[in-house]
Amino acid sequence: MPDPNSAQADYWNSESGYQWIAQETFLDAAMAAILGRLLERTDIRREESLLDIGCGTGASTLAAALKTGPEGHVTGLDIAGQLLDRARQRSDEAGHRNTSFVLADAEAYPFVPESFDAIISRFGLMFFANPGAAFANMAKALKPRGRLVFAAWGPVAGNPWFSIPRDAAIARLGKPAPADPLAPGPLAFQDVERVTKLMEQGGLTEVRGKAEMVPLTPPVTAREAAATATRVGPAARIMKEFSGTEADAAAIATAVAEGFSKFETEKGISVPATINFYSAGRT
Repeated sequence: MPDPNSAQADYWNSESGYQWIAQETFLDAAMAAILGRLLERTDIRREESLLDIGCGTGASTLAAALKTGPEGHVTGLDIAGQLLDRARQRSDEAGHRNTSFVLADAEAYPFVPESFDAIISRFGLMFFANPGAAFANMAKALKPRGRLVFAAWGPVAGNPWFSIPRDAAIARLGKPAPADPLAPGPLAFQDVERVTKLMEQGGLTEVRGKAEMVPLTPPVTAREAAATATRVGPAARIMKEFSGTEADAAAIATAVAEGFSKFETEKGISVPATINFYSAGRT
């Protein structure tokens, strides 16, 4: 049977994954407030066993490991091998002994039933071909009274980090082929009502979803932020579809820097972002 998430595995194991690693410091700083709110909602206790799905280069896994203490354990899971290699490296460099990392697809991975006190994810759950099946698999992995807490991007209209680079790329290269806005990808979980229904269908209980405004605050200039925004996200996808050149990338980055300039502060940029926070339990 073909793997329904093979396209995502191919994407994140390609140059796109290496670009994420290259932008790791910027992205971790930009998303620091989001990760903080995610961990606060999870209410991690010492000695707990956690699973971090879509852990990427490990920022969320390492932050959670500090919360559990050495008596607890955090397993980082991702579909991209090079991202996990970097996460392991960061964990080793930080001296953690309560982390481990698994290369797997959380939709189909045979988790040990009732093995985790909590499952978290910072932007890692929007990429499943069958999110209902993924939620059902996660529910089985949770201990009774365990909890699932994750963050996902809200609509483009509330996220200039997406809309400004997208519009700049379209102005330069043209509109990309029409796509399902709810297809697996960064914005697949923008509809709170739809996602909470999928969570309930997966057997989760006490399901909640709430949109909040959280600023992205990397300590960089608008021009520096624009350089990153053209390498990851919608601009990068449009560039790939149209086989954009270095000249195209430079022109898009200039336009994005102009759009981001209104968000500049003395400490860097502060870009408003609409983030959907979801939570659920298991009886």
